Amino acid sequence: MQQGYFLTRFLKRLRRHAMNACSWLIPGLLLPAALLLLYDIGFNPFETNNPVINYWVLVLLRWVTFGMCLRWVLSLGEPQRKRSRILSLLVWMLVAYFYLILLPNKMLSTHFDSNNYLLIKSVLYGGIFMVFIMEASLVFQFIYKKATNPAFLFVISFLLLVLLGALLLMLPNATVRGLRLTDALFMATSTVCVTGLTVVDIAREFTGFGQVILLLLIQAGGLGIMTFTGILSHALAGSISLRNELAFRDLFRGSRIGSVIRLVYRIVLVTFLFEALGAVGIYLSLDSSLFERDLDKWFFSIFHAVSAFCNAGISTLPNGLHEEAFRFNYSFQLLLTLLIILGGLGFAILFNLYSYMEIRLTNAWWRLRGLGKRTYIPRLININSRLALVTTSILLVAGFLAYWAFERAGTLQQHPGLWGKLVTCLFGAVTPRSAGFNTVDLTGLTLPMIMVYLLLMWIGASPGSTGGGIKTTTFGVAVLNMVSVIRGRDRVEFYRSEISQRSVRRSFTIILLSFLFMGIAVFLLSIQDGDKGLVQIAFEAFSAYSTVGLTLGITHELSDLSRMVLVFTMFIGRVGALTLLMAFVRQSRQLYYRYPQEEIFY
Repeated sequence: MQQGYFLTRFLKRLRRHAMNACSWLIPGLLLPAALLLLYDIGFNPFETNNPVINYWVLVLLRWVTFGMCLRWVLSLGEPQRKRSRILSLLVWMLVAYFYLILLPNKMLSTHFDSNNYLLIKSVLYGGIFMVFIMEASLVFQFIYKKATNPAFLFVISFLLLVLLGALLLMLPNATVRGLRLTDALFMATSTVCVTGLTVVDIAREFTGFGQVILLLLIQAGGLGIMTFTGILSHALAGSISLRNELAFRDLFRGSRIGSVIRLVYRIVLVTFLFEALGAVGIYLSLDSSLFERDLDKWFFSIFHAVSAFCNAGISTLPNGLHEEAFRFNYSFQLLLTLLIILGGLGFAILFNLYSYMEIRLTNAWWRLRGLGKRTYIPRLININSRLALVTTSILLVAGFLAYWAFERAGTLQQHPGLWGKLVTCLFGAVTPRSAGFNTVDLTGLTLPMIMVYLLLMWIGASPGSTGGGIKTTTFGVAVLNMVSVIRGRDRVEFYRSEISQRSVRRSFTIILLSFLFMGIAVFLLSIQDGDKGLVQIAFEAFSAYSTVGLTLGITHELSDLSRMVLVFTMFIGRVGALTLLMAFVRQSRQLYYRYPQEEIFY
């Protein structure tokens, strides 16, 4: 009996080690396959056939399929969720059918139908990259499990994404004439950090393949690589460790431990839903005569929907939205405005508002049926959502009125009708809040409006969103604290709630660090590009740190040193100056002593 017990334990341990070996072997085999495919699409025309690459890819995929099948069989006795077992089975069936049955006859043949070949090649390459990302997410989950500082993990994930993006953009097929390392790094940082500053003309220099890379980098940077890897590893493995969940909870502040992964799923779902609806709306608002093919029109719509919701502000048009065929398309601009606002509010606020409307409508329906209230939750809209909404509303109204007041004799003269002026004012109030699109020539803005833009860019979007800046809640807490000090109060209150001293300290720390880093950026930019003017340089630094992407027309003229300064500024602005410092500074534990308090004179 004792021998049977030890034998059972040995077999369980052997199965567990075999499953772990498969989990590392599968991505290890998929990595060279993905690199081969990346070489093929990066250096060779997509419509060509390379039998050598196809042969080795299929050899690797046969071993991948064997590993997937073996892992799935070994996992039958493990207490996994049914969903994860089904997902593994579906992935294995996809690989087995497309990669081992259809493709050997199509890919290795010297005679093939071009349309079928391109379709099958697209399915093959897309499927391989999808499976590789899913399998690599399990490796990332292991790394997250070993990480002790979520801030460091967050910073490193963005850094790796930037470096990967720069390598992809340097592929010969990504651009018409190739990119220098400095320009590739700048463009990768701008897209991953959803900034929007560009040093090359996207419409003329980037091929269709290069623009697809930009689109993927914007999407990955807007949501964050940890969001993708977290949801994929959870879906494939069926669980997530407590340390992983604590790391995600630190990124999505305000979430309970048990609801973090559910929140990540909802974030991805809502993002894709809004972007899909936005793409359809943009497609319907555009004139088909502006595009050669319907496919080009769809790609334009999807690219700008993703860029708007992620607050990237990157456009595939030569002159941005100031292009003559688009600057007067006000329905198109209103759709972008809505996507920018939704993306800039933050997912926590969107979910909070959804819960509020759901409960309100449910209670109204029950009242109509004479059954009274069904649900009552006090303070359904939490203090963070309320403060962000109030601050956002004030900034939108103030920006709208400022644009109307300062630009009536300026850029608004290009729009003859009242409706065009109103839409332009609204768009001009929204876009500096981290979006970065421009429907007017920014070099024609008046100096007072430029100063307003600097303020709006510095404040930025709301926390937990795809936008940058110091955040609306940070600015709101600072204003409330100033009012409390002026009125002689010893605490900060908002809507019958007291804001913690920790929140007040963090707000002023973030504000101080923003001025410090932007000041350093302005100083460094002035070393070799001081002739551009202080206003232009300051505007560039504010835009980079707040990940806005607006410029007064000097980005293309900057020296390599200034471009690298902007690269670091964009990166710091995206990950957050406070988060960056916390990632490399050892965090102190709770202090169990206090020194005597002393007053500082001011």
